[in-house]
Amino acid sequence: MKNSFSQAMAWLHTWAGLIIGWLLFVIFVGGTLACFDKEIGDWMRPALHDAPSAPLSFAPAVAAAQRDAKPHAHAFYVLAPTERDHATTAYVYYDDGSFEERSLNPATGAPLPATAGGDFFFTLHYNLHAGTIGMYLVGIAGMFMLVAIVTGIVIHKRIFKDFFTFRPQAGGQRAWLDGHNLTGVLGLPFHLMIAYTGVAIFVASYMFAGVQVAYNSDAEKFFAEAGDSYERPETGKPLARLYPVDTLIADATRRLGMAPTWVNVHHPDDSSATIAFGGDHSRHVAWNFDQVVYDANDGRFLHSSKPSATGYKVYTFLGGLHMAQWGGSALRWLYFFMGLGGCVMLASGMQVWVNKRAKKVAEAGALSGYGLVQSLNLGVVGGMPLGCAALLIANRLVPADAAARASWEIGAFCAVWILAALYACLPSVRKAGWRRYFALNAIALTAIPLVNLATAPKGHLFASLARGDWALAAVDLTALGLALAFAVLALRSRAATRRPVAERTRARGGERDAALAER
Repeated sequence: MKNSFSQAMAWLHTWAGLIIGWLLFVIFVGGTLACFDKEIGDWMRPALHDAPSAPLSFAPAVAAAQRDAKPHAHAFYVLAPTERDHATTAYVYYDDGSFEERSLNPATGAPLPATAGGDFFFTLHYNLHAGTIGMYLVGIAGMFMLVAIVTGIVIHKRIFKDFFTFRPQAGGQRAWLDGHNLTGVLGLPFHLMIAYTGVAIFVASYMFAGVQVAYNSDAEKFFAEAGDSYERPETGKPLARLYPVDTLIADATRRLGMAPTWVNVHHPDDSSATIAFGGDHSRHVAWNFDQVVYDANDGRFLHSSKPSATGYKVYTFLGGLHMAQWGGSALRWLYFFMGLGGCVMLASGMQVWVNKRAKKVAEAGALSGYGLVQSLNLGVVGGMPLGCAALLIANRLVPADAAARASWEIGAFCAVWILAALYACLPSVRKAGWRRYFALNAIALTAIPLVNLATAPKGHLFASLARGDWALAAVDLTALGLALAFAVLALRSRAATRRPVAERTRARGGERDAALAER
């Protein structure tokens, strides 16, 4: 009974990890990079590098939204610049669910060159850029990950011993298995937390029976009531003049207990319009949804958020724990390295599956399920970092005034990743294995700071280090660090490939010498 249970758990662990492993790898890479989404976005806007800081002002962005928005917009939402991201970001939302986004110069309100920015990785992480369908796919992947983690704990009899076991010099299957075990055990609490909280964030979408019954399937009404949002019904009468938003900043700061980091103008064309201010999530683990609301006609104070109920506080705590906006850069680096460990755990686990079936893979050939898994490992795992590097390089090479510039950046990401996946299907590449992909990633990541040096006179590594802009320099330094890691892996992989050949050559030489001695 014990053996059958262990075998069942091992089977479930293997297939829960393999079936969803490539998707989980994409989600993990997106989430790991999203730890520094704002810093990456700042790196991708060289027009603001070394720009003088401006006093807090929402007026230029709100004026730009009023000027450029289509009639009957539902809301304007403006994010102020921060230490992590020096651009002002303005959103215009419409009643049909569509929205427009612009990055603006905080001093003038002038639009900045479009870029996919760090938000590309954040969106990739939570919905794969596939809207609601993508959100559900990510949720399913998170549930599979929880199953794989729990079954992994059950079958892992040497969990403490394997924490201290890593034998990279062994090469082959042993090194892959040690890498999988070490990163799995080391990051176990983090992986459990991140998988559970990731699913919990969208609990109202995954487990919607309560919202269907109590709120007639209106999830927005549910969250508005739970978070004590304030909204006035439209009157159908035009707003005579929007009250100057900047004159309300001082009062909003006093009521919030912190400087506001965003402003929301609701129903900006209607006399029912309101102006709401809120802060960021940096002070507490739980998300900060506190806001103060003013009448957009005359600036009269209308509403301040009340303390949330216990259930909603738990929800915001879980969400904040997942998003890591509360602990400063040290916590984000911890999440980043734990995320990298998760990527290694997933990649090595899928490679262990291939290596265990090496003989079957060789016998079945490329046009088999085994060959498909091997090619997907190389193409998805080895190709995605290449696509990420291509996105950042394209940001520097696509002209600033190019039409649909952000789409060109995303197109570079997709094109390089697809080419890398197709390259993995070549027999010679599959035979060479990971060595080529490690080398290609080392080259691509090294190219990021080099291209930056050639194209961004105020944003390259030496310039950012000279003025002490470590957040900006960290993007180039991280690329170089990852490039070095891939280069080491490429060299080790090459050495491991040559070792069996040398051993076979020595063995044949020994056999030949023995035969001559017998003569």
